[in-house]
Amino acid sequence: MRRKNVAVLVACAVMLVYPAAAEAMRGDGPPGRWWRMPEVADALALSQADKDSLDALYVQNRRGLIDIKNDLERERFELENILDQQDLDEKAAMDQFRKIERYRGKLSTERFRYLLEVRKILGHERYQRLMTMARDLHGKREKRGGAPDTPPAPQ
Repeated sequence: MRRKNVAVLVACAVMLVYPAAAEAMRGDGPPGRWWRMPEVADALALSQADKDSLDALYVQNRRGLIDIKNDLERERFELENILDQQDLDEKAAMDQFRKIERYRGKLSTERFRYLLEVRKILGHERYQRLMTMARDLHGKREKRGGAPDTPPAPQ
């Protein structure tokens, strides 16, 4: 059981520390509420108020990410349609590509805002502790031969 919790923490931490991994997973943010794991909550000395704040932030962030991801998928679909046409409209394709890039930027911005809010809730010391835990667990995973940008799937 503890190993599963550590695996989920690793996934969360990797997404916080390595945004490219989060994008590669095309996830909506950390899988689950890592601050609810007793080991993590104890290590970070989280109060109930901290957990409640993180819960509220998580819900708000997920809703926003879902909306942006839906918009991004719709724009990707539109680009596919443009590229599938017999006569290629290069200008339309480039314009559509730019739209997609804007939505990707929005996703990255929202993920970073979430990270900033987590940092505000935790404060400097606990945030640094969380990042240290993430780096340590990430390093252990690499030594075992796991791919660094592919966190384990939650079970």
